[in-house]
Amino acid sequence: MRSLRKAFLTGTVLGGLIGALFFSLIFFTFYYNKVEAYSPHDLELATSYAIERASPHVVGIIKVNNGKDTGSGSGVIYRIDEEKAYIVTNYHVIKDAQRIEVAFENEERILAEVIGDDIITDLAVLAIPKGDINEVIEFADSSNIRVGEFVVAIGNPLGLNLYGSATLGIVSSKERLIPIDYDKDGQYDWYASVIQTDAAINPGNSGGALVNLEGKLIGINSMKVAGSSVEGIGFSIPAHIVKRIVSDLEVYGEVQRPYLGIEPINVALVTNTKELKQGVYVNDVVPNSSAYKAGIKINDIITAINGDKVKDVMDFRYKLYQYDIGDKVTLTIVRRNKTYTIDIELQGKPSR
Repeated sequence: MRSLRKAFLTGTVLGGLIGALFFSLIFFTFYYNKVEAYSPHDLELATSYAIERASPHVVGIIKVNNGKDTGSGSGVIYRIDEEKAYIVTNYHVIKDAQRIEVAFENEERILAEVIGDDIITDLAVLAIPKGDINEVIEFADSSNIRVGEFVVAIGNPLGLNLYGSATLGIVSSKERLIPIDYDKDGQYDWYASVIQTDAAINPGNSGGALVNLEGKLIGINSMKVAGSSVEGIGFSIPAHIVKRIVSDLEVYGEVQRPYLGIEPINVALVTNTKELKQGVYVNDVVPNSSAYKAGIKINDIITAINGDKVKDVMDFRYKLYQYDIGDKVTLTIVRRNKTYTIDIELQGKPSR
């Protein structure tokens, strides 16, 4: 009996150990298939490969005013057709330029045409004659990046004298919402959804590429947090956002966004609404707009979109722009201390 019991216990323990070992092998196989491990040599080779693959598609952008170069940045060739090559860059790189030129590594400079631009996302599309350009950068799915993933920033920091510079870093955050004052009036207007990286991004890198170790585009470098107390923080517009924006810019010259037709003000700034801490106050309604047709009135306070609470004008704008023209949404409003819901079909902004 003892021998049988001992054999049973031994078999149970061995079975448990074998099961645990089997589970561990499955777990670690799965884990290491998802998270690549790089030796220093492997990382060096992967970085070189990424740079060699992506850098031919990163160009210089030169702003010319009164016949003189007045600024420079970077751009990325992302599409070609039979006649033209299309380049995405930052809006602020080309803003107020009388003439824009695209510069190549061989110092050739070509006049560029502005196809469209968008101050909100800080993106612009340029076009040049296709010439000998036969390849473009490949887009990655930026929604699949991981924190800690190695990335390379490619551009022209501090001007074209450092053309095609590359810096290695990691993804510090997949998504940061950074408040932006794009019209420089002292009030934040928009939340920029960006990738945070510690890859060095300097003046001149703006409009350049952030690529993964496959050399595929995961973002367009846009902003650098500068200051004595902040180092090693750069931001890049995710590739999946870039694709959507440049598609509109190519077709319409601007981004097609929902337009309510109201003048919103932060409710906290309106003296007769002190009981409400969050929301947007309707200061004016544009005739024949979506808001006008739906019955929104001056003095209404919008507190939610599809049940999603609205904090202020910036939050309202950010949430509204997640929808497309033609979508139907429900706005929650407060009117004379009573709460209502209003269904509204979103229209586009009338042509100028």
